[in-house]
Amino acid sequence: MMMSCAVDGPKVGIDDGGAPHGTGGYGLGSGDGGVAFPSGSADTSTGSGGDCAAVSSEATANLQPADIIIVVDTSGSMSQEAKWTQANLPSFVQTITASGIDAHVILIADADMCVSQPLGSGTCGCPGGDESLPSYRHVCEHVGSHDALTRVVQAYPKYKDSLRPNATKTIAVISDDDSNLGAAQFLQQMSALDPLFQKLKFDAIVSSADPFDFGSKCFLLSAAEGKIYKELVGQTGGVMGDLCEQKFDAVFQDMATGVINDSQISCEYQIPVPPDGEVINFEKVNVQFVAHPNAQPQTIYYVAGGAAACNSNGGWYYDNPSQPTKLTLCPQSCQAVQGSQDGRVDVLFGCDTEVTVPQ
Repeated sequence: MMMSCAVDGPKVGIDDGGAPHGTGGYGLGSGDGGVAFPSGSADTSTGSGGDCAAVSSEATANLQPADIIIVVDTSGSMSQEAKWTQANLPSFVQTITASGIDAHVILIADADMCVSQPLGSGTCGCPGGDESLPSYRHVCEHVGSHDALTRVVQAYPKYKDSLRPNATKTIAVISDDDSNLGAAQFLQQMSALDPLFQKLKFDAIVSSADPFDFGSKCFLLSAAEGKIYKELVGQTGGVMGDLCEQKFDAVFQDMATGVINDSQISCEYQIPVPPDGEVINFEKVNVQFVAHPNAQPQTIYYVAGGAAACNSNGGWYYDNPSQPTKLTLCPQSCQAVQGSQDGRVDVLFGCDTEVTVPQ
C-alpha cells in the first residue's frame, strides 16, 4: 500500500473554491476497492467556509512496531539451548529492524543469560536488578521446566511499560519440556492483563515428539513433547521450531520473518512540516483516505476525545491536542486503511477541521 501524505490541489480533491470535496465522509461507505467502511454519518461542512489554502507536505507511514517476548527455560538440561538462544537474539532483531520495523525485545530468563551489544549491554548476572535499555529489557526470572507460560503472566508488571499500543505482539518460548498451564488458560490470562494480547502470535522452539519413544528423532534429546506450546502455535498462526533438530539459526530467522510478515502499515503519522516557512494551524487539519487511484477521497473525521472516544465510525486524533506531533487513526479507520492494497492517506492543511458527529 502506498501511504503517502503528499497533498496538492487536484490530488486530494480541492475544488475551485479551495474547500475539500464533500464525498459523503468516511462513515458513509464507499464500495471502492472492496474496503468496508463503518456505517454512520457525519457533518461534512467546512466550518467557517473561508478560503482554504492548499498547503501540504509529504509524510510517510511506517510499518507497525513489534513487541517480542522471549522466554527461555533455563533449567539444567537447557544450558546448551540457552547459549544458542543468547547467540541468535542480536541477529534475530537485526533482521527485523532491517525491514524498517522498530522492535522491542523482552527477555524473561535467569541471570545466566547475557545478550551482547548492540541489543543488550553484554552485562551478565543482572547486577542491580533487571536490565532495561530503550529497545531491550531483561527480566531476571528463573524459568523452570514447566512454568514458562506462568512466568510470562506473573512478570507482566515488570515489562508492561515496554509494551506499545500500536505494536504487534509475539511471545516465543524455548523449552525442552511442556507447560503446566493450558493453552486456553494462558490466552485468557494474557488478554485479561492487557487486551493488546488478544491478537498475539505464539512461537515455540520445543520438542516435536515423545523423547522416550525409541524410534523418535527426539529420543533422549528433551524431557517431554511440547504439546501445550505446539497447541498455542497452531491456534495463533505462529512459528514452530523443532528443538530436536538443534538448528537454532534457521528457526530464529523463520521467527523474524514471521514478525515482519505480521507487521502492517502503521496507523500513526508524524505531522508533516509545511513548506516555505508556513505555520500549521492545528484547527485546520483534515485527513482523507483514497481507496485506489481512481476513487473519490473519503473524509476521516477528527475525534476530539482522543483514543477513548473512538467508536464504530472510526476517525483520527492527535497525540497531544495542545502540542501535536503526530496523528493516529482510530481502530475502525485503521482496519479499513490497512485492508486496501492501493490506498493512500492524505493530510490537508488550511480548512477548518471536520469533526465527527457523536453517535
